[in-house]
Amino acid sequence: MDSLVTANTKFCFDLFQEISKDDRHKNIFFSPLSLSAALGMVRLGARSDSAHQIDEVLHFNEFSQNESKEPDPCLKSNKQKVLADSSLEGQKKTTEPLDQQAGSLNNESGLVSCYFGQLLSKLDRIKTDYTLSIANRLYGEQEFPICQEYLDGVIQFYHTTIESVDFQKNPEKSRQEINFWVECQSQGKIKELFSKDAINAETVLVLVNAVYFKAKWETYFDHENTVDAPFCLNANENKRVKMMTQKGLYRIGFIEEVKAQILEMRYTKGKLSMFVLLPSHSKDNLKGLEELERKITCEKMVAWSSSENMSEESVVLSFPRFTLEDSYDLNSILQDMGITDIFDETRADLTGISPSPNLYLSKIIHKTFVEVDENGTQAAAATGAVVSERSLRSWVEFNANHPFLFFIRHNKTQTILFYGRVCSP
Repeated sequence: MDSLVTANTKFCFDLFQEISKDDRHKNIFFSPLSLSAALGMVRLGARSDSAHQIDEVLHFNEFSQNESKEPDPCLKSNKQKVLADSSLEGQKKTTEPLDQQAGSLNNESGLVSCYFGQLLSKLDRIKTDYTLSIANRLYGEQEFPICQEYLDGVIQFYHTTIESVDFQKNPEKSRQEINFWVECQSQGKIKELFSKDAINAETVLVLVNAVYFKAKWETYFDHENTVDAPFCLNANENKRVKMMTQKGLYRIGFIEEVKAQILEMRYTKGKLSMFVLLPSHSKDNLKGLEELERKITCEKMVAWSSSENMSEESVVLSFPRFTLEDSYDLNSILQDMGITDIFDETRADLTGISPSPNLYLSKIIHKTFVEVDENGTQAAAATGAVVSERSLRSWVEFNANHPFLFFIRHNKTQTILFYGRVCSP
């Protein structure tokens, strides 16, 4: 499963570069985990080049290189362990091991899906400390029969279903049905996922992807300490923002290579954290941010956020309140990254989903919402070091009054749930 987390992180940075290439100065927020899971669902039913392109862009083809020597229940060599906890909650649990179900499917897609089954189960286990709702669902034109094996796999591994709707005769009703489901899954934060022109009678298969996250800070910010303060947008422009402030113990480090601070703000009980990457203040803060974005990789992120680079310090923290909403039409973005065939009626091979040769993916929309305030984070889209006691007389300043990057991580699995850039709170 570690190799899936690594693949998701690499995809996260690749996707960020693709989204931001046309505008290096805009706010960005997305959920790499929910997008990877959504495309993993498609990969389960993709064949030939349609499958290979997904494997390459999402780094699924690198699994064999990264696997540890530990016994892995998803690999065929270890088929005895039953992973009953990966079953959909409330559903009759299967007696067949998850890895054997994976083996009965297309080999590589079965392995990918088995890992997703493990990962999503770990994330779903803890509901008292935070709310994380990953809403992935395929909606297919009802004239296309769906393979029973594919239906079983989607339920077992991805904890969701594929729905048949009447796009041909009633596209507007189908659109409203999809939007209502997403709004419910995102606690009302994501409305109108599909606009009126997004779905029509020619639509055959739609991938719905949204994620909702809500958690409270381990240490709340006091509302009384929130002040109006300038945020430096660029070399010549400032704006007034609500700046939250507090003093406390935080894990913090400095990344010499990119001249940036990294800070961890933990959510309740420390199972999830927000990490903030803040370039050093300069005349043109955007240049420092661009340099950071150019150099960031999966391997560097692991090193930068490790206990070797970060230690617990007394920090004077200033952090802006912000709300970000965005919508990404991923068809063109994914095609630019190399996933092309699944969107082409003449080349798509989704025969693992339906025996019909004419099935292709019409639309992928990813809509996100994040709200950061004194109490914690509401987001929709979706290891602390042991440090010796130190003197509290020396305070480190962390002032996020200029553009920065941030990500929200599930600490036990090291999974990046959300990734974003704030240029203008």
